[in-house]
Amino acid sequence: MYFHIRKIKLWFKQNVKPKVYEFVPNKINVITGDSSTGKSSVLRIIDYCLLSERSTIVEDVINQNVKWYGLAFSLNNVDYVIARKNPQNETAEQQMFFSEGKEFPVELQANTNRGELLLKLNELFQTPKATFRIDKKKTEVNLNFRHFLIFSYLTEDIIATMNTYFDSNFFGSKIDFDYFLDDFIKIALGIEDAKQDELKKRYAEEKKKVEAEYKKREDYAKKKLTYEKTLLRLKDKFVSLGLGENSFFNDVDTMLGIVKQGLHKFEQYSDNNKIMKDLEDLKECRKTLTAQIAKYNSLKREYKRYQDISQDQGDSLVPLDFLNKHIEEVLDYEDTKLLVQSLRDSLQKIKETCDQKVELPENFEQHYKELIEQRQAVDSKIARMDMLSKNAASVRWMHEAVKLKIEFENLKEPKSKGLTDSEYINLLDEVNDLSDKISRFISNKSEIEAGLDDAINKYYGSQIGISASYNSCRPHFNIDERMLMLKSPDSKFYKRNVGSKSNYMFMHLCFFLGLHDFLLQQNNAFVPNFLFIDQPSIPYYADKTKHNENIQNDDEKKLRDAFCLMNRFMDTIVGLKKQNFQIIMIEHADSKYWDNFNYFETRYVFTEDKDFGLIPEILARKS
Repeated sequence: MYFHIRKIKLWFKQNVKPKVYEFVPNKINVITGDSSTGKSSVLRIIDYCLLSERSTIVEDVINQNVKWYGLAFSLNNVDYVIARKNPQNETAEQQMFFSEGKEFPVELQANTNRGELLLKLNELFQTPKATFRIDKKKTEVNLNFRHFLIFSYLTEDIIATMNTYFDSNFFGSKIDFDYFLDDFIKIALGIEDAKQDELKKRYAEEKKKVEAEYKKREDYAKKKLTYEKTLLRLKDKFVSLGLGENSFFNDVDTMLGIVKQGLHKFEQYSDNNKIMKDLEDLKECRKTLTAQIAKYNSLKREYKRYQDISQDQGDSLVPLDFLNKHIEEVLDYEDTKLLVQSLRDSLQKIKETCDQKVELPENFEQHYKELIEQRQAVDSKIARMDMLSKNAASVRWMHEAVKLKIEFENLKEPKSKGLTDSEYINLLDEVNDLSDKISRFISNKSEIEAGLDDAINKYYGSQIGISASYNSCRPHFNIDERMLMLKSPDSKFYKRNVGSKSNYMFMHLCFFLGLHDFLLQQNNAFVPNFLFIDQPSIPYYADKTKHNENIQNDDEKKLRDAFCLMNRFMDTIVGLKKQNFQIIMIEHADSKYWDNFNYFETRYVFTEDKDFGLIPEILARKS
């Protein structure tokens, strides 16, 4: 991304000529001067024009005199202008002006609103589409170009702080800029992207489904096991009460019906005489069936004997036929021939009779089988009646049977309410596929972290402003903790506390310069190649109001080294790599500390005795 600010323009409520502040690309644009002259408000104006949700512009002097705030910038070699009316009681104005071009119109008039322009700038800044959500609060945040401005603002509130490297408070929204800052960092560095965010949300949703389905299946398995154990126990009890055999175990409803019948018979047979009468009837029925079966058996035996005799008689004709054919060869007597012929005629009649087949009735075997089954059923009834006769006077049997009936009535086979096996397998496959895709996105995390650390170390190793005791250390940016740490060669642990505000100022400079160097190496498309640095000299000028007041010699050396470090960064990016970058620096110190650095350009000096500051003296004095 090629981004730089061309100018800031202020239109005043009174009849005073608008004021314009111009900036140049590929330079460190410096605004210096005295305290309370409006220097730090430059960033607040830039941010207000870049669609901030609230205004942090100083109300006194500045906001009470300004009617419109304007920002002209260049983005990927196209010029744009934005203008926004002054906020009312810190409430940001929603109506805005936006246009492509180098210059503002003569007469300003709103032609869009913040919501519409936000979508437009998201497109121009090539902001990836993503939505973040806080599940508990059901709060959704759509990723927009402003979320990446946090990497371009090194504000006075954090530049010398111990462990804060991103000023989320400056942007006003904790939900947007703090809660999801980890995601913004990873997206900016290339560890994650918007697609991964969507994948992560889908993965979380599908994983919840899998977990819910697994619990359903686990609960069903437990209930099924309990059901089967209970059914087995009830079956054993069913048999022990003489209500049936294992062959009756078709289903619960069948057994329940048999139990009810048994209880009904129990009531009927509470009189033992009735039981005995039924037993006699059953035994008489068995006798009849047995007699019928005996007849069938007798008939089967006779039929078998008939078959054997027929076979024997047929076989006796064989030698007679032979004798008849060869009689003349053996005997040549007429009387013998007549005898043989007579025998032959008789046997022939017998053979003809034998050839007339006698068969059993067509359904003989089926009827026989049915009689056998009927007798077996009667035998089972007789056995149960015998047991009933024994239990006819047993109250305990009745109680047990009643309990069994109730248990059968309450026994319900569990039903699976979840997915089918194939649906469950498909869901597992989808979750595993999403997990693999996410893993591929973050597989290069270590490589990216190492690359970022190398870029930071490039500047950390070249500076001499930090305390000498830390010179041999190597910096590491802990992404999870959002802070830069130092590690000495002879230690396994990282240093978090590095002492003075001056040391922390250098740590912040090294981090931001290294970060943007790395982002440029990665060809990042949505983090502006722009850095606003507010008051690097704050550790040394904390108690001073005049920008030309002197500081101690040792602090002076450190401050010069800080500016030298920034110039070295610009020489690397712009001079050696031929890439574009712009820095706007607000500084309290005098220009003598950077006049010899070729990338520094003092754009404006705000003093109480010359043009006063950001606001014209005539307005400032009246306020």
